[in-house]
Amino acid sequence: MTAEAARMDMHGSRQGAAMAAVHVVRRLREAGDWQREIDGMLETLCRAMDCQRGILFRLRELPGQGFAQSVSAYWIDPEFGGELASPTVIMQSIINSDPLLERLQEDERQGKVFAGHTRNLDGFLRADFEKQNIKSFISVSVFAHGHLWGTLAVNDCVAEREWTDEEEATLHIIALAIGDAIEHSPSEAHASEVIRRTM
Repeated sequence: MTAEAARMDMHGSRQGAAMAAVHVVRRLREAGDWQREIDGMLETLCRAMDCQRGILFRLRELPGQGFAQSVSAYWIDPEFGGELASPTVIMQSIINSDPLLERLQEDERQGKVFAGHTRNLDGFLRADFEKQNIKSFISVSVFAHGHLWGTLAVNDCVAEREWTDEEEATLHIIALAIGDAIEHSPSEAHASEVIRRTM
């Protein structure tokens, strides 16, 4: 591939990511229930970014067990469906015993992007990502009601890649829109959570 063709190819994927953000934000705004739409939105995002998996993680408090990063929604490319493992629920006890996960938890609360290649990780995450055939990953924080609600992540399970600024911005825009949808959700679960936090 010539340098010009590579530039055109990269420009095409950037345009795809930007258009995906517009599509997803519009769907979130129009959706009566964002949770019913999220699987389709993750597919739109992943296909535009040429990724095989998209996940919306939710931070939940479990009685007596601290916090857990559970899976709120995910999409796996059907071509890889049989090969890719489902995302893992990560308990607070695991986080407390792994320095990388502890640092990542703090970074998420500060809204920092987590991106890179699986081979550069260690500990629990490396073993977990290798089991799931993840080569490259990027995730951004989702905030709602002024608190960390969870994270939005996409994975490349085919190749190691460097994420572009446009791809990172796309994830941020969609994460903001998801946070906004959560805040405007009429569901009792969200309302009770707001009440609990207020109290």
